[in-house]
Order: sequence, then C-alpha cells, then structure tokens
Amino acid sequence: MSVRFTQSCPTCGRRIQFRASLMGCDVRCQHCDAVFVAQHDNAHPEKASQDAVLSQTADDYESELLMNRVQQALNRAEESAAIG
Repeated sequence: MSVRFTQSCPTCGRRIQFRASLMGCDVRCQHCDAVFVAQHDNAHPEKASQDAVLSQTADDYESELLMNRVQQALNRAEESAAIG
C-alpha cells in the first residue's frame, strides 16, 4: 500500500499523482516533462487529503482482491493434493 498525492504541474497545470515517499524530491511531469519539487497542493489541502484517502482505499481494495485470489489458489492446490 502506498499513499499518493496529487499536485498541479507548475508548467502545464495538469494534475499528476505521486507517491508520498517522493515528497520534497524532484519529479517530472509525464505530460510536459517539466521538473519540479513534489509537495502538497497547498491551494487545495482538503483535495490532497481526499485523494490520499481515496488512493489508500483503492490500494486496500486491490490488496484484498489479490489476497482472495491467492486464497482461492491455495484452496484449489489443497483440494488437488487431497485428491491425488
């Protein structure tokens, strides 16, 4: 699970998303290739907070789906071992 934040590119204005671990580091906009320092979008702190929560929730959901698939695969393997 990684917490992500969004910030507007100071050059082109498009919103980009980055991992929290990159805060304070130079990042490159994937749209215009501008390089800038990743930081909270202070103009919309509530939006950054909401984005972080939504991203975290999505990561949790994806992790749960993956764990369910792993459990199903383990159950099938156990059933095959019991039969064979």
